[in-house]
Amino acid sequence: MKMQNSMDLSLKELVLARLDIMPPNFKLSVGDKGTFTKQELMYHVNEGDSIGVQVIEMQLNFIKALTTGKLIEAINKDE
Repeated sequence: MKMQNSMDLSLKELVLARLDIMPPNFKLSVGDKGTFTKQELMYHVNEGDSIGVQVIEMQLNFIKALTTGKLIEAINKDE
């Protein structure tokens, strides 16, 4: 699935900006696809391939959880 419309491009830019500020040694596991370095993640997001789309979806879910308060609820639940 390739990303094509302007909304997809804006989301791609947002995720790329978020990845860009991560430390150089940042790594992220993406489901059963494996663990990827910051540079590899940025490559896949730029390509808009299945891994890149999954990374974008993960970032959007994180942002939604943060803005709705669900992230804080989950953190506080464990206290």
